[in-house]
Amino acid sequence: MTYLDRLFPLCIAALPLTAMAAPENLSDWQDQRGDPSSTWTISQLLGDDVIAGENTEVGEVTDVIFDDQGTIQSLVVYSNGNAVERGFRTVEWPVKVFEPSDVLLSIGQQPSEFGNQQVTHSPVEFFGQNQFSARTMLGMGVQVEGSPYAEIEDLVLNEQGQVTSAVIDPDGMETANYWLPTDIGWINEDWVMILPYSQSDIEQSDSYSD
Repeated sequence: MTYLDRLFPLCIAALPLTAMAAPENLSDWQDQRGDPSSTWTISQLLGDDVIAGENTEVGEVTDVIFDDQGTIQSLVVYSNGNAVERGFRTVEWPVKVFEPSDVLLSIGQQPSEFGNQQVTHSPVEFFGQNQFSARTMLGMGVQVEGSPYAEIEDLVLNEQGQVTSAVIDPDGMETANYWLPTDIGWINEDWVMILPYSQSDIEQSDSYSD
């Protein structure tokens, strides 16, 4: 995966973003967010084996393409050349079968059908205007009260495949990660997510455990 990581762009084209209204306070969010065990995250998709036909592995998920509302549009799949020509392809979302607890997904296509799709050696070619790379967002800096505070550790999605929240890892702090509501519109032009919460409010909220 080290070779693949070098291929991903640091950012996608600048986007016209509009922040959505945040929950009034994190206490309200804690009451609404539910049990972490009932959610799934973007890291459960990245690296998944992609199965075509009966049981032919044709590649693995190397990135996820979001629209500017944070909804999954498609998956970027890398094939190593064993079953189909080496390179990157896309698969529309939702796929035929995907269970977050598994390490594979089925795309409901025959290997030849998947192999005949557009292939490229650079995943950036699949990203259009007003689209986001999930891989780029992981590790993105988070600011609170005008100062660097954390990095995005993971992205939490709902059943419709839309980002609703993020797990953040506070910089230089010996503490568990925090699970907070988030929105794509909170990402600024420098590719930093600005959280509209105080540091004290965040640190008084519950930590995240998956």
